[in-house]
Amino acid sequence: MPCTWLRPRGGQAGSPALLSLAGVLVILAACSGETPSASARPGGGFGKGPAAVSIARPELRSLDDTFLDREATLLPVAAPTISTKQEGFVVELGPEVGDYVHEGEVIARIDDTERKLELAEAEATEKQARAKLAEARSAWRRIETLWKQKVISEGDRDDARAKLDVARAQLDADAVRVARATQALADVTIMAPSDGVITQLLTERGEYLQRGDGIFELKEINVMVAVCTVNERHIGQVREGASVYVHVTAYPDQIFEGLVWKIVPDALVNSRSFPIKILLPNPDLSLKPGMSARISFIRRIDQALLIPKDAILRDGDQAYVLVVEEGQAARRAVELGDAVGDRRHVRSGLSPADDVIVTGNEKLNAGRPVTIVELPPPGPPTVPSLRAADPTDESAGL
Repeated sequence: MPCTWLRPRGGQAGSPALLSLAGVLVILAACSGETPSASARPGGGFGKGPAAVSIARPELRSLDDTFLDREATLLPVAAPTISTKQEGFVVELGPEVGDYVHEGEVIARIDDTERKLELAEAEATEKQARAKLAEARSAWRRIETLWKQKVISEGDRDDARAKLDVARAQLDADAVRVARATQALADVTIMAPSDGVITQLLTERGEYLQRGDGIFELKEINVMVAVCTVNERHIGQVREGASVYVHVTAYPDQIFEGLVWKIVPDALVNSRSFPIKILLPNPDLSLKPGMSARISFIRRIDQALLIPKDAILRDGDQAYVLVVEEGQAARRAVELGDAVGDRRHVRSGLSPADDVIVTGNEKLNAGRPVTIVELPPPGPPTVPSLRAADPTDESAGL
């Protein structure tokens, strides 16, 4: 009997009748006078008849591919211990542990009594040296005049010249003493060397400190360093300055971007791995030292193959897809990359010309004949059509 499509009564405007893939095959079987068997139903894997499937060619797109993941720990870009340059009693402590300080901010003071006395003494000595220099200059001018008049000898002139040079040198030395005393007085006021957070207090008010004793531990966290290791097998693929994605355990819904800062050229002997330092901007200070993270190293691929996620099947840990070859389903093992929306990057195992089975593949066995169903495009529902799996058969379809 001839086969016709069902349409709404009267042919009035509206959506056409929707037929499932199984329904299409039922109609085809009815047209031929046969009843479809279980093996002819979409997704069936237990017969020799053709299975109805839909296919898609891999999409070519440029993307950043994650080729290596490594566990890492976040550290501050710098963690200096702020020490005193002068000895004395601590008379003031500004910030507390956990406080954020800015570069140049006063954070502690040492008693300045001794430093003020030293400065006053140095300034007095310098004043005397200036007076002696002025006296030596006057004497030199007198001696120079008498020498030109040949009243005094050459030796007397040389002695006057030497006294003038000594006076100048003494003033220079005393000026240095004043500068040192001035700097020492300034050093009793301890200022933050950079922006950062105080993580440890190493002294108390009233404690006597020697030069070099620690006062605070400061950690610079405006930029963090993620430290991980990369084994010798992959180290050749890592480049300084390359971009990476950083997944911080504390923020599972965020992806941070960083840069490869340094590749330490000294492998760890036991693991044959090289330490890698990643710079990670931290403008809002949400990242903290000691947090755990995962570093995803990425590389740019100009023509990456993307396929729908529904095409991917798994056999244990092995991912594979089914493709159409000479009218039959054929199995291809694939290496998967990152997810891109509803698609997945395929690193290896496929070519752009492969017809990848997207639907009807769940129970489909390799080697079974297939019939390709062209699903309707997005929009108002339409009736799907069938065509032969052989791409050379131009007469296939209804």
